[in-house]
Amino acid sequence: MATRTVVAEQTERQLIAQARAGNTYAFDALVSDYAPRVYRLALRMLGDAEEAEDALQEAMIRAYRSLGGFRGDAVFGTWLYAIAARVCLTRRQAAKQRPEQVPLDELRMSTADAADEMLRREAGDRVQRVLNTLPPPDRLLMVLRFVEGLSHEEIARIMGWTVENSRTRLLRAKRALREQYEKDATDGEL
Repeated sequence: MATRTVVAEQTERQLIAQARAGNTYAFDALVSDYAPRVYRLALRMLGDAEEAEDALQEAMIRAYRSLGGFRGDAVFGTWLYAIAARVCLTRRQAAKQRPEQVPLDELRMSTADAADEMLRREAGDRVQRVLNTLPPPDRLLMVLRFVEGLSHEEIARIMGWTVENSRTRLLRAKRALREQYEKDATDGEL
């Protein structure tokens, strides 16, 4: 998202104008490049593929309905990320109030399949587990910076922070993540 050509910016502005006029094909073209990235963001924030898919759909619907309010101060993708981030934070809050359920697929796995799956996901699960311990804004910050590769300027626009605040919070979030990762490793050895 950081490197954009003049042609891409002009095309994006044209698609925004067409989408505002009610052209759903233009909106689809506008969001098609961002949808996989928004999905990854939602997956990292929510930790569940179905929930991430639902969050992606909700973010796209909200973006379409709010397109008239897009001022163009930021890149369209940054605006879309901000909407997706709010959707994910709201869904995480709502998920805290629901009891956790075991997916049916996990119940149907054979013991051997379950063991293979567990070994395959172990490292990623540990990182995700530790990432889940961070407060939602810090978790979102880590995902935007390290998974999506956004700049501090883009993150600041999404989160409504200053660039310096983004940098400072990232340093604190990385420190907290490192400490929790080390603690998790120690706890796992017991």
